[in-house]
Amino acid sequence: MTSWTMTGLAVANALGWRGELTELGLVVRMSVGRAGRYRSNDRAGCSATPQQRRPMPAVRANRPLWQTVRLHQLRASPGADFFMENETLSEIVANCDQEPIHALGLVQPHGALLCFDPAGHLVAASTNAPELLGALPAMGERLTDAHVTPLARQTIFEALADPAKPADAVECDGANGERFDLITHWSGDMLVAEFEQLSADAPPASQFALYAQRAIQRLQSTQYSNPAALLQSAAETIRTMTGFDRVMGYRFLSDGSGEVIGEARREDLAPYLHQRYPAGDIPAQARRLYVLNPIRQIASVEAKPVTIQPSLHPRTNAPYDLSYAVLRSVSPIHIEYLKNMGVGASMSISIVVDGQLWGLFACHHMTAHRASHAVRLSCTVLTQVVSILIAQIDARQRSLDERRVHDLRAQIATELAHAEEALMGLLSAADDVSALIDCECVMAVVDHEVVSLGSSKATSIEALRALADHMTSTRQDTLVSQSLTEDLPELAPISTPEGPIAGCLAIQMVGDARITIMWMRRELVETINWAGPPDKVIASGPNGARLTPRGSFEVWKQTVRGRSREWSGMDRSAARELKVILQDVALQRMREAERARTTLLATLGHDLRNPLQAINMAVQLMGRGLATSNDTAKRVEGSTRRMQSLINYILDVSRIRSGVGLGMTRERVGLGELLESTVEQNRLAHPNVTIVTQLPADLGDVLVDPDRFNQALTNLISNARQHGDTSFPIELLASVEGKTTTIEIRNRLLKKPAASFERLTDPFKSGSLDNPNNRGGLGLGLYIASAIVKGHDATLTGNFAEMNARIFITLTEA
Repeated sequence: MTSWTMTGLAVANALGWRGELTELGLVVRMSVGRAGRYRSNDRAGCSATPQQRRPMPAVRANRPLWQTVRLHQLRASPGADFFMENETLSEIVANCDQEPIHALGLVQPHGALLCFDPAGHLVAASTNAPELLGALPAMGERLTDAHVTPLARQTIFEALADPAKPADAVECDGANGERFDLITHWSGDMLVAEFEQLSADAPPASQFALYAQRAIQRLQSTQYSNPAALLQSAAETIRTMTGFDRVMGYRFLSDGSGEVIGEARREDLAPYLHQRYPAGDIPAQARRLYVLNPIRQIASVEAKPVTIQPSLHPRTNAPYDLSYAVLRSVSPIHIEYLKNMGVGASMSISIVVDGQLWGLFACHHMTAHRASHAVRLSCTVLTQVVSILIAQIDARQRSLDERRVHDLRAQIATELAHAEEALMGLLSAADDVSALIDCECVMAVVDHEVVSLGSSKATSIEALRALADHMTSTRQDTLVSQSLTEDLPELAPISTPEGPIAGCLAIQMVGDARITIMWMRRELVETINWAGPPDKVIASGPNGARLTPRGSFEVWKQTVRGRSREWSGMDRSAARELKVILQDVALQRMREAERARTTLLATLGHDLRNPLQAINMAVQLMGRGLATSNDTAKRVEGSTRRMQSLINYILDVSRIRSGVGLGMTRERVGLGELLESTVEQNRLAHPNVTIVTQLPADLGDVLVDPDRFNQALTNLISNARQHGDTSFPIELLASVEGKTTTIEIRNRLLKKPAASFERLTDPFKSGSLDNPNNRGGLGLGLYIASAIVKGHDATLTGNFAEMNARIFITLTEA
C-alpha cells in the first residue's frame, strides 16, 4: 500500500465529518478505487509536542461549503478508519477535470487580442486593446486605414483571405511606439489576432534560429542511450536560449505522475532532479491542451488577467475557445500552485511522441519573465526534434527486445512442437520461457500439476492452483498485477525461498489440458522523492468540491511496499505471443489426433477385411474340395478371433469415450492365482519372451472383475513386450501394505519414450499406428488398461528412468 499525507480539516469540512481536530500530522493509508477507503497509519516522524496538540473546534456538518478553511490536519489514533464514498472522490476529481481552462475568457496583460469573423468584422477584443494598439473599429465594423499599422492590417487581411495558409508572426508597431509580434490563428469561424509586446532589448529572431539550428545538430549527432541523457542536454540548451532560472525535463509515468529526469538550474536553487509530481498536478484537460498547443507561457503570476468583450461569442453565445492563443490566461488554481512553489513566471513545452503526451520541459523563473515568440518558436522546434529522438531511442530498444523475444519464441515453439505433451514441452523449454520475461520466478500449472520453469520455485503450491482456478472461473486468459495482495486479497500469498511474491503476469490456455504460466516478481521496496506531499486539499466553492494545490514542495519521501516492478508493454506482448504458440501447438495436436482417428478407422477397415477375406477364401476352397474341413475350421476360427479382438477393442473405446464405461462384475478372487494365470497365458502365447514373477506366498483376495483385470494386465505385459528389450525378462511383482496392494510390471526399454506415461495412455497418439514395434496393433492397449484400472477405483502410474520402465497398479480396499 502507498502512504499519503492527507490534510484533513478541508476533507472533513467538505464531507461533513464530525470530530476533534488538532495540528498534529496524520499519515493516511489511501487506496483509491478499491472501496474508497482511507486507513490511518502510525504517526511516524511526527514532532508535535503536547503543548502543540491543542484541540480545534469540532467540524460542523452544516458549515457553509463556500467558506475558506484553514489547513489543519486530522489527529487520530493508529487503526482508526475514515471512509469516503467512491462517488464523492470521483465527483471532486471530475470538478477539477471539468474546469474549462481553454475558455476562461481572459488573456495575459502583456498583449492584446482581437477577433474577426470571416468577413473581417471585429467581433471581440481584449479590454486593453485600445490602450496598446490605439484606435480600433467599433464592434461589427472592419479595419480601415485609421486602425493599427498598414503591416498589421495587411497581415490580418491576408489571413482572412486564405484561412489554410500558415501564418508567420510579423513585427509591427502599436500605440506609444511599442513593438509587437502579431500572431494569427483560426478558432472555429473566428480569426484571432494577438499582439504580443516585444522587449526593447529583444535580440533578432535570426540569432535564436541560428542557435537552435546548432543545438539541434548537436542533439542529432549524439547517440543517446536513454531519454534522461537527452532531456538533460536539451534542458541546458533551452535554459541558455530562454534565460529561465530553472528548466526541467519531465517524463510522465504509466500512473500519470511525472518525474524530473533532466534539469538545468541556477546554482543557488534547490534541485528538483529525480523528484516526482503526482498526476493531479496536471489535470486531464490540461494534458489534452498540451497535445493541441505545444507551448504555453505565463509571463507573471502577479499580473492581473484582462477580460475579452463581449464575454461570449456573439453568434454562438459560447465562451471563446483560446486553445491556440499565446496570450491565453491560465487557471487561478495553477497560479496558486506556482506561487506556492515560489515561481514568478513559467513556460511549458510539450514532448509529444506518437501523438501522446510523453513529457514536457517546464521552465521556471523566480520573478516575472517571458520569452519572445521567436525564442518560443525555436524551443518548440528543438522540442519536436527531442520528441523524434525519444521515439528513435524507444524504437531501438523495442527492436532489441522484439528480436530477443522473437528468437526465444522460435525456440519455445520448436520445443513444444516436438514434445508429445504440453508439460514435457514446457519443461524442455523452461530456460527460454523463463528468459522471455524478466522476473524472479516462473511457474506452470498444467491441469493441477505444478512445475517450476526457472531456477527459483514458488513454495505455495495450493495458492498457485487457486490462482489458476481464479483465472478459469473469471474467464481471464491474461492476468497482470503489480500487487496480488491488493488485486486479489482473497487468494493466499505466494512465496519463494528468497521472499514473498508481489506481482504476477499470467496467461492461461484451456484445451485438452488447462495450461497456466505465471511469471512472478518479488516485492520492490521503493523510496520515492515527491516534490511535497502528493495530496491535494479538498476545498469547496459554488460549483462543488475541488482539489487545491499543495502548499509545500519540500522533498517528501514515500516508501512503497507490497508492489513489484511494473510489467511493461513488451512483457505483456511476449506473454500474449507465448499464449498464441500454445494455442497453435494445441491446434496442431488436435489435427494430429484427428488424423490418428482417421488412420485408425482406415486400419480397422483393412484389418477387418483381411479376416473376412480369409474366411471367404476358406469357404470357396471347401466348396471346390481343395481344402479339408479341419484346415478350413482352423482358418475360420483364427480369423474370427482376430475380428472379435478388433471389435472388442473398438467397443471398449466407444464405451469409455461415450461415458458409458466398461461393464464390470466384481467378485473376490485370490490375487496370486489371478496374476499367475495371466502370466501363464502370456507365456504360452509368446514362448520366446521371458516373464518372471516375484509374488509373496499370500497376497490375499481382491475385489475385481477377473476377466477385465486379466485384460488390463495382458495389455500392460503386451506393451512391455512390444516396446521393450526382450533380451531382458519382463518382471511382475506384487506387495501388500495395510489395505493397499501394489502390482508392478518392469521391463528394459529399447528407447526412452518422448512423452510422459500419462500421455501414452491417450487413445489417439501421433505415431501409434505406424510404430514398427506395434505391427498389427491399434495403439489402444494402454488406454483401455488405464480405463479398466480406473473402473476398479485404482490408479495406474508409470515412469521411465535410466532405460527402465516401471508401471504400477495401486488398489486400496475401502
